[in-house]
Amino acid sequence: MSDVDVCPTRMELLNVDAKLALCRRGYDMLKKKRDTLIREYGVAKREHNNFRGEVDACMSSCFREAKLVEMEMGGVSYRNIAYNKSRRIVISTEYEKVVGVKVPVVDAKLSDDEGRGYSFSGTPPALDGVVDDFRDAGLMVVKLAALDRKVHVLMDEIKRTRRKVNALEKVKIKNLSEAHKYIRGYLDEMEREDYSRLKHIKEVVKGENGRE
Repeated sequence: MSDVDVCPTRMELLNVDAKLALCRRGYDMLKKKRDTLIREYGVAKREHNNFRGEVDACMSSCFREAKLVEMEMGGVSYRNIAYNKSRRIVISTEYEKVVGVKVPVVDAKLSDDEGRGYSFSGTPPALDGVVDDFRDAGLMVVKLAALDRKVHVLMDEIKRTRRKVNALEKVKIKNLSEAHKYIRGYLDEMEREDYSRLKHIKEVVKGENGRE
């Protein structure tokens, strides 16, 4: 017996059937959304993992080259240049919708500030390459963070959609199906009782007419 409060009438049966049809349509739509989200998540996850490998390789190369330049320049001079903020990374964020889910789209670029923030005289030529490499690495890290956020947003939405699908399937649709079965069985039983009662009345009337 369903835990949905129902009154075994034909009108209530129509209401239950309408709710059941609506829930099944919603269930089908949510399943399609869930499946699409899972596909989008797979694509985003692969992109994230591949790009993370590129970032790791880039950062390893940057630190390796930076260590060589630091050894050549000396720690104090190198750190003074390293802390220089001559060109900043400017970040702008927009959002796009993936199956109705807002995911961040980040655009990162270097500021238009002129100069490198250090003198070319007294610094090794290799320093220029290290500075450029680290700036490129910074842009890559920003992009990686945006991809990471996208992956997490899609995963959270997949979890929410799964909960909704399970709630419809295992609770709402199940209860309405049981309510439909209960009302249908009750009405069928009433019809059989009415048929038997009318048949009995007909036989009684027929018997009385026969005696006359």
